[in-house]
Amino acid sequence: MKRHYLLLFLFVSMAAITVKAQCPRIAGIMVDACSSGATESRNEFIFCLNGNSDLNVDDLGLILPANANIGTGTNDFAPNAGLAPIGPCLTVLDDGGLIPANAPFIIFMSSDVAVSYDFSSWCAQYGTVYLLYKTNPSPTTATFLNETTTPGTQRSVVMSVSGTPSCTATYTYDVLVGTGVSVDGNFYRFPEPSGGFSLSPGFINHGCSSPPYELLPVTLEAFTASFRNKVVELSWSTSMELNASHFEVLKSTDGAHYETIGKVQATGNSNVITRYHFTDPDPSDGKRFYRLRTVDLDGGSDLSRIISLRGSINGITLIALYPNPVTDELIVEWNGISSMKTQVSIRDVAGRLLQTSTATTVAGFNQLKFNTRQLSAGQYFLTLDPGHGNIVQPFLKR
Repeated sequence: MKRHYLLLFLFVSMAAITVKAQCPRIAGIMVDACSSGATESRNEFIFCLNGNSDLNVDDLGLILPANANIGTGTNDFAPNAGLAPIGPCLTVLDDGGLIPANAPFIIFMSSDVAVSYDFSSWCAQYGTVYLLYKTNPSPTTATFLNETTTPGTQRSVVMSVSGTPSCTATYTYDVLVGTGVSVDGNFYRFPEPSGGFSLSPGFINHGCSSPPYELLPVTLEAFTASFRNKVVELSWSTSMELNASHFEVLKSTDGAHYETIGKVQATGNSNVITRYHFTDPDPSDGKRFYRLRTVDLDGGSDLSRIISLRGSINGITLIALYPNPVTDELIVEWNGISSMKTQVSIRDVAGRLLQTSTATTVAGFNQLKFNTRQLSAGQYFLTLDPGHGNIVQPFLKR
């Protein structure tokens, strides 16, 4: 099974606050449903987490790998004529129903489910869980296409709200057609989206009788590094933790060979954003690279993406670039050792100059703000150039 890892957003936040995800997202997909034969396609489902505002079911849309998509309308869902799932917290919704802010909801791909899943573990974790049943009692084929003729085939599910995409969840299924090794209960898990995209690192399978449908143990929301007072301050946050043990902070000077320089205890279990900090007292000269190893209580671990940091250039040290991703206003902060003219610019991925401003860097703290409302969604680069070399930092526009 190929493993993939999510590209994490970079941003800096000085506030220690608790927040929730802004948009609804896909957190899990039962790709290889329980049961067998023609009834199996009736038992596939998607587990979702709503954002920080109530969601009308009529505004929800899904583009699916197979079978009819779910559009923004008033006849996409129907009562379930089949077996009901098990759990004391389950509430069925239909067209026009309202999903509360930050609430979990499950979308079945059929309105005639042929197996009684046990969702008690989600009830214990979340409280109320909402259920939706797609208006299609007898799908003729599997929605999530749990076998492939080409190894490494990727498939995606696109969620939208009122026609605007909020999350694209992509997974890879390596089971070849006709091999007979596809196993019921393969449940794919997805991290928090980055720029609206979420790539699954793989599936878990606890069987079909009464499995604990675990989401990813830790969902990293952000991971940043910045210079402060001649040390490197590392900051990261999680939007969800399940049975997490700790984080190991890894450092490299060449981007290939890493050593562990510290350990930070995890909260363990949480479904709100939790922020962490670590100080590297020996930043060393030149460019340095950092990444996190997240370790679970059962000993399993995952590696974050790599972030890099370059020190001073010609008397300028980049402190922070935030928020990242940005919507309306981008703030860049840097330190200077003396007065100098500094060109601060925004370019797109093709290198085209989109905005520029000439600032007078003073000794000490400096800050500049850019209006980013007119930028299209995507990746851009902020450049600080005092005239003899420059510092370049990427950022994302939401």
